[in-house]
Amino acid sequence: MQNYPLTPSQFANVSAADLVAFLKSPTLVARRLAEILSAQQFLGLFLLQKRFTITGGAIGVPKNEVIRAQRGAEIVAPGAEYKLTPMSAEEYEFYQAMKEGLATEITDEQITRLLQAPVDDAFTFLQTELVFSANDAALGAVMSSVTNTLAAGGTWTNGKQIYKDALRIKARVRKQKLGYDINTVVLPGEQYAEVIPELLDILPKDSGQALTDGFPNIGGILWVSDDGDDLPDPLFLDRRRFGGIAREQIASPEYRAIGGDTGVEIASIREPKADKTRLQARNVHVPIVTDPLAAFYLTGTEAP
Repeated sequence: MQNYPLTPSQFANVSAADLVAFLKSPTLVARRLAEILSAQQFLGLFLLQKRFTITGGAIGVPKNEVIRAQRGAEIVAPGAEYKLTPMSAEEYEFYQAMKEGLATEITDEQITRLLQAPVDDAFTFLQTELVFSANDAALGAVMSSVTNTLAAGGTWTNGKQIYKDALRIKARVRKQKLGYDINTVVLPGEQYAEVIPELLDILPKDSGQALTDGFPNIGGILWVSDDGDDLPDPLFLDRRRFGGIAREQIASPEYRAIGGDTGVEIASIREPKADKTRLQARNVHVPIVTDPLAAFYLTGTEAP
């Protein structure tokens, strides 16, 4: 068997026997999936930055946004002791581990006749479904948790109005006096395409934002797109505080983690009695919004 990873020229000459042998190696299979599946594809991982470990199948997370003490800061005389204040009492919400998984099979006949094509198709299938499933779960948790709304000052037809509303959202969040600071906004995909050119128009001429293919940071806010158009309105949030992903480590010797903070594991299972290989991937996780007051929807940005 040729050493992995295969270059394009090696792929052109790889034999069916090499590909079958490759699929029998869990480590090489996991490495291949890691090449095409990155944490950057998971919008939920980006918005929910905290990480929790699930033990015993469930996790308890404080639901109160405990940021302020019961007694405020006081003037302390020279040599005097500081007054002690208790923190707010915490209440917990419990979340059960959620194992998302799917499998596909590649027959020896497919590999013999089509070589690497069915292997690539299988990895692409797993990649696409895992990303959509995880993002749907994360955005579902977001939409069911955030209740703060603020009406836009006008429809978003020019950069000045967009920027003005962004500053209003930042001010409204600070007004809660809970220590939050808006640093991210998620826009529905089509609206993102309309908004970003307008914002770039108000930047200085020497700004290089328009020359990059990454998400722009304008006014201290990172502007990102929800390509699935799951969110009804622009969502502004403090990404550092908003929430996180809880994961459970299941002791299954067949699986290998693909790494890169994706949480995804894959197993390659040979079924010799049926002349095929089963690729099975899973993501044991649950999205958690710990601080819903760290986010605001901005309504009325689009023309009726």
